[in-house]
Amino acid sequence: MSELNPTKAYHPAGILVFGLVLAQILATIQVYLSNNDLYDTVSAIDHAGYLAIPNLMVLDSLQNFWPAFWGGLFFTCSIGTGIALGSMAAGWIWSRLFLRNQYVLLVFLSVWGGLLLISNVHGLALFPTAYFLIIAPALFLLTAKWAAPAATKSAPRLKWLHLVPIPLLALLWFTQFNSELFVDLRDTLLLPNYFGKKFSQFYYKYTLYPAESFKSLDQRLIRTCSLENISNPGLKLQLVKRLLANDYLPLPGISRVDLKIAQKDDSLVFRNDDRKVLRIKVDQFMAKPQKALQEYSESTDRHGVFRQFTYLSLLIGFPVLIYIILHFVLYYLTALFLSRKISSITASMLCLMIGLLVLVYFQANRSSNNRIKDIPEALESENLSLRIAALKSIQQKKLDITAYRSYRQLLNSPHPQERYWLVVALAVSRSQKSFIELLKFLEDKNTNVRCMAFHSLGLQNNRQAIKPILAKINISHDWYAQLYAYKALRSLGWKQKKLP
Repeated sequence: MSELNPTKAYHPAGILVFGLVLAQILATIQVYLSNNDLYDTVSAIDHAGYLAIPNLMVLDSLQNFWPAFWGGLFFTCSIGTGIALGSMAAGWIWSRLFLRNQYVLLVFLSVWGGLLLISNVHGLALFPTAYFLIIAPALFLLTAKWAAPAATKSAPRLKWLHLVPIPLLALLWFTQFNSELFVDLRDTLLLPNYFGKKFSQFYYKYTLYPAESFKSLDQRLIRTCSLENISNPGLKLQLVKRLLANDYLPLPGISRVDLKIAQKDDSLVFRNDDRKVLRIKVDQFMAKPQKALQEYSESTDRHGVFRQFTYLSLLIGFPVLIYIILHFVLYYLTALFLSRKISSITASMLCLMIGLLVLVYFQANRSSNNRIKDIPEALESENLSLRIAALKSIQQKKLDITAYRSYRQLLNSPHPQERYWLVVALAVSRSQKSFIELLKFLEDKNTNVRCMAFHSLGLQNNRQAIKPILAKINISHDWYAQLYAYKALRSLGWKQKKLP
């Protein structure tokens, strides 16, 4: 890239930051309003005598500002970043490559309009619309102004040097993509260091707040319903039984619920916010209630497209965000000694080198790349990734981890990722010893380990775990652990009790 007019911002990070500020404002409002709705729902569930998740220990946080703000960062760093980067790329392409051609502008406007349309395909989705409606045009215009054709006179070769590292790194990192990628990133890059552990703690403390704001009914842990328009007592009793089995809790006297069911002749009418969504025969619902509730969930889901955009933005946009921040820092550091043009190219090359070094380190320490031939030997290895690979192998082969000599030593591992995979391995053991150890791991200081201990207890199918799990839920301050604990209870056959 060439020297720019000194009155204009040289680095695009300034435009990106502006977009992220807009996204953070919208995200904070979105999560705050969602938290207040969830507060009302959880309060009603608890008042009705059901087990509420999150529990009363977490309930007050739903009305505070900071959980909404920190939770909003999830949307800022995912969908906000994705829209911002996409808009900036469109503005740059339109201005630099197509020299502000009006017909190309119409193409971009059509894409933007299409995104708005599909975001509201199942009804008005206020905040998904707001992200596209506010952030996209603002950053497109700012980038187009910054990247005005007259501003660049450099050789094309130098100009493209800035763009090579991002697609190259994306392509190389894509070779690592599989179902275990995010867990391996956590184990390899986050948990082994202090700052990574803090980031992980932050993630598990605050991400459930934004998650609740765009889940479908089927994805929620607990749903509410109303049966006040069912006149037949026998039918109402049967409906309550099936609804409770699917975590739809009947709440008498509550006007705002997730599902309202009314009887009309030999059919049931499902309503959402007084809007008729589904009509189904009584006997058909009784035979397959889960299928009907799934259909109802899909029909009322206004955030399906938004969730897909958010996931893609997290997968693609967030790494690019880290790249741009790193480039920004390196650019201004090297600009102390070099010209702007050389500093920009140097920063790009340094970002590429750092990205490659992290990739090499990740590849070398990724436990899923290890093939274990001798499990006892691997469990006693000095190499952490080798020991974790051995624990994974034990779990996959459904072996009993308590039968190995190094088992006791693993119980006291200082590495949370190793304790995590030990707990995973304990799930397939059927010895009473493993059950007792899993109960102890419910006290582990690491959230991931505690959550997996609940999950493993659910997999062991030992109903003796129900009472201690319920006790932990009642005193827990950890919403994430409560979620796993509730799922474990349901796996063990526990159900919410019918109200008297």
